[in-house]
Amino acid sequence: ELGVDNRLDPLQSLRGGARYYKKLYTRLPSGIEPPDRSWFALAAYNIGLGHLEDARILTEKGGGNPNLWSDVKETLPLLRQRKWYKQTRYGYARGDEPVRYVENIRRYYSLLTWDELNRYRVPPPRIVSDYLPESLNRGLDAL
Repeated sequence: ELGVDNRLDPLQSLRGGARYYKKLYTRLPSGIEPPDRSWFALAAYNIGLGHLEDARILTEKGGGNPNLWSDVKETLPLLRQRKWYKQTRYGYARGDEPVRYVENIRRYYSLLTWDELNRYRVPPPRIVSDYLPESLNRGLDAL
């Protein structure tokens, strides 16, 4: 289904993983807007859509917004506790793992984009005279 004939082939595995992520992204409820939609898709990639939906339902029951990652990530770890998972359709799940997974990816992405931004950033001037016309520089040297 994902175009992976040989799971040991890194390129096939990467492409298959990307296809699976895209599939999960499109299957999420329409009320989940970007960038939260990306975080939900990553969590579903890790834990499955069913458990993610269980956490969204528990989040809503608890007064949170089931379409915001910041709210659902607080509820996901509760799926380890019998008190909470017995109220769900899909039952027990290690809900703290997708939270860590998404947060690690977010941190790594942040580092990558920060590095990318710094590549194109103009460094601050070392001394003002480097940026002034020559005629003004002569006047500053006299001071």
